Amino acid sequence: MFNSEKSTRPEKKTTEYTIKVDKVIKTKRDDMLMVNLDVNGVLINGCFLKEVTVKNDGQKYKAGDKCYVLDYPQQKVGDKYYRTVWFPLSSENLDSIIEQAKELMK
Repeated sequence: MFNSEKSTRPEKKTTEYTIKVDKVIKTKRDDMLMVNLDVNGVLINGCFLKEVTVKNDGQKYKAGDKCYVLDYPQQKVGDKYYRTVWFPLSSENLDSIIEQAKELMK
């Protein structure tokens, strides 16, 4: 059973995501936008694109650097919030969302 050379674990498949920003909505906060995304043909409403300032030095960012975070839609159940949708987001995907949002804001 354990002596076989081949693994019985299925291979991980990587999925390509085509992401289009359909709508950008300004919020009261200057560092946050609400964006509606079309991800591989599925419309996701109510994502928040946030600009955050890094507080502590890390592997990738230093204290004081600005970076962006995409927050997925959430639903409150009892006292907790749960994400209603999620997909893996690469740096390239996030950069594309930021550029598309900037274009729609013009």
